[in-house]
Amino acid sequence: MKIKSLYIAAQEKNAGTLFVSMGMMEILKRNLHRVAFFRPIIYSRDIQDGDISFIKERYKLDISYEQCYGYDIAEVEELIAKGKDNELIENLIAKFKALEHEYDFVLCEGIRKSFLTTAISYDLNVKIAQNFGAPYINIINAKAKNPKEVYEEVLIENEYSTSVGCSHFATFVNRVSKEDFTSLRALFDKTNYTVYMLQEQEELNLPTIEDVMESLEAKSIVLGEHDPLRIIRGVKVAALSLDNFLDHIEEDDLVIVPADRSDIILGLYGALHSVNYPSISAIVFPFDMKIHPNIQKLIDGLEGFKVPILSVESDTFVTAKNIMKVHSRLRVNSQRKIALALGLFNGSVDIKAIEEKIATTYNDVMTPQMFEYKLFDMARQNKKRIVLPEASDERILRAAEILLRRDVAEIVLLGDEDELRERSLRLGLDLSKVTVVNYLESPYMDEFVEYFYEKRKHKGLTREAAADAMTHLSYFATMMVECGYADGMVSGAIHSTADTIRPALQIIKTKE
Repeated sequence: MKIKSLYIAAQEKNAGTLFVSMGMMEILKRNLHRVAFFRPIIYSRDIQDGDISFIKERYKLDISYEQCYGYDIAEVEELIAKGKDNELIENLIAKFKALEHEYDFVLCEGIRKSFLTTAISYDLNVKIAQNFGAPYINIINAKAKNPKEVYEEVLIENEYSTSVGCSHFATFVNRVSKEDFTSLRALFDKTNYTVYMLQEQEELNLPTIEDVMESLEAKSIVLGEHDPLRIIRGVKVAALSLDNFLDHIEEDDLVIVPADRSDIILGLYGALHSVNYPSISAIVFPFDMKIHPNIQKLIDGLEGFKVPILSVESDTFVTAKNIMKVHSRLRVNSQRKIALALGLFNGSVDIKAIEEKIATTYNDVMTPQMFEYKLFDMARQNKKRIVLPEASDERILRAAEILLRRDVAEIVLLGDEDELRERSLRLGLDLSKVTVVNYLESPYMDEFVEYFYEKRKHKGLTREAAADAMTHLSYFATMMVECGYADGMVSGAIHSTADTIRPALQIIKTKE
């Protein structure tokens, strides 16, 4: 029988509940128009629930915020304390059934038991899922656990949920270390449970500049359009002289330094443009100090990428302590993290098996979201090698990273490899999996010149003119496609339509 609802829950914090909810919602929205998201219990009515807001906004759900939850924790604890457990469940069932009647599918997300201060003898999430008649997805956090501990935890949770009449849909074991992945997979293969394992991705748990700004109510002094999304791997306090401090900075560090330490500030900007030093993520000024006007003037006059600078009111010690407490939060604008998460999810689960269990309803309407999901899915199943000739454009580099993280294509960039690698690091991008071809020094050059000359010599093209044409990005990229070194080319960010189309018409031509 096809199902029309699912219930996702985790017992521990940092297990990746929203990550799994997002992955499941991707599958649902690929097949269904009207999908509801429901959290039976949220932390507080006074604080907007982050998971509801994220899912509702990202997937443009046609549902009000109030429809997306039942009670908050305080209300639940009051009902349980008064022995009104049945009233709690009955009211949740009523709200859930109303959504089930109105929507094609209802995706439910539970709340951690640790949020409840009232001791109860049963798993509230399992009881709610059982009463909803919704198949259950449990998430296990494998971080800092050995394979035997994780395996036993999965068995205990699954045996309990099935013993009380809850239908087990799947178990997601998240944050599995690379070292334990194979041995854990072998253990789960011996069971009858559907278990999907998701390997630990450090970046998904790292805070961004935006997380720091929100948590510390920081003011921005220097901040580019994409800077809030830069990740922070470590925190350093600049208490040394510049010459000594430079030995201690690491990639994606956030550096706390007083605004009057002009030597450190300028030294960090110098390190940014040096291939001998790593690129930091941001600078934070404590004490709400103002930067000297001359230093500000110097920074404002710099071209290219600049180190983001923030300011907070707290002192150095408190600032460092507060930043260390900042947690990563998945946001709708966190395209890099979303791409990484979805790439991991799609590569770890059996999407076809999940789709076969879901009650799908098809019609002739193709929404923009459905089109995008199906396009990515088709690309992933038939992965192609795509050349992007306009690697000098920052937008192209950011798009290339998204495509790589979504695992939908092999990407080739044209340009100087050292320059591209250095620029990607300055921008905080991970392009380690991209192939870079220096077209001006490429071993393909002679082959391409000769091919183009033979193809166009009847039109009066000389070898010199053919060689000159191959020094143009669009011609070289088009020739890569023609000669089978790439399956396709995407251009037009900085080149006109004519400059992009002309080489294709001359080399590949139109279908006769």
